[in-house]
Amino acid sequence: MYEYAGKDRLFISRDGSPLRGDSLYQAFVRARTKVGLDDLTFHDLRHTGQTLAAQTGATLADLMKRLGHSSMAAVRRYLHAVDGRDREIAKALSELAAHGDVARLPRRITTHGQS
Repeated sequence: MYEYAGKDRLFISRDGSPLRGDSLYQAFVRARTKVGLDDLTFHDLRHTGQTLAAQTGATLADLMKRLGHSSMAAVRRYLHAVDGRDREIAKALSELAAHGDVARLPRRITTHGQS
């Protein structure tokens, strides 16, 4: 990152000075056009980042801090990323019930999501 960004800014001009005007946005528009994603908005990048964070297991507090939200209502829109886990959770609970105790569960269940 330090090769392409300044000490105080993530995006800088070729000579190292701050970007002027809407040059970052214009670069984004050129890039999205080049890859055929003309409907993609700059804000979509922010939403995608938060959605991916939610999928990794980020808590509401984590998501709030990442984007600077002050209310839970604003953050809840990213939780759709974890809605599909209901089936996976139900299956793991069924396996827990069938085995009687956590120690006898298959390892893939007890280590899911851990690195």
